[in-house]
Amino acid sequence: MNEQRRIRFFLGIIVALVALNIGLLTWIWVRPAATAEHRRNRSSTAGTFLADTLQFTQEQRQQLAGWQKAYFQQVEPRRKRLKQARKAYFHLLDSSLTDTHRRELVTAFHRQAADIDLITLTHFDRVAAICTPEQRTLLNKLLGELPSRAFRMPRSRRAAADSAR
Repeated sequence: MNEQRRIRFFLGIIVALVALNIGLLTWIWVRPAATAEHRRNRSSTAGTFLADTLQFTQEQRQQLAGWQKAYFQQVEPRRKRLKQARKAYFHLLDSSLTDTHRRELVTAFHRQAADIDLITLTHFDRVAAICTPEQRTLLNKLLGELPSRAFRMPRSRRAAADSAR
């Protein structure tokens, strides 16, 4: 009798572990689809975030859409070059490089980053020009929060980092 209880107990544990494994595998397989859907939704609304937040009129939205398209066409090639320059920048630990060569690489990297920043500032100057005074106040508030948002770790990664500590 005691042996049958032990067998049932272990069978129950095995069934529970199998169910947990099935659930975990299902969650892993379904999660990428949900993440892809979130990215799809995010990319479709990313262009309207500013317009929605500032409550732009239809005319303002059209102007903003044109400027955003031009902005991204202008910035994207520069971002690719900046990414390559960043890779070169982090190869500066190579002891065979001279200080002059390192200085050139650092200067090129920062010059490219500055070019992108200037284009971005010009873009937001254009956006501010079509804003009403109330919209401009809100835009200034959003732009003031931008540096802290840009370097903020996503919630999921922040939780993982906190639990690792």
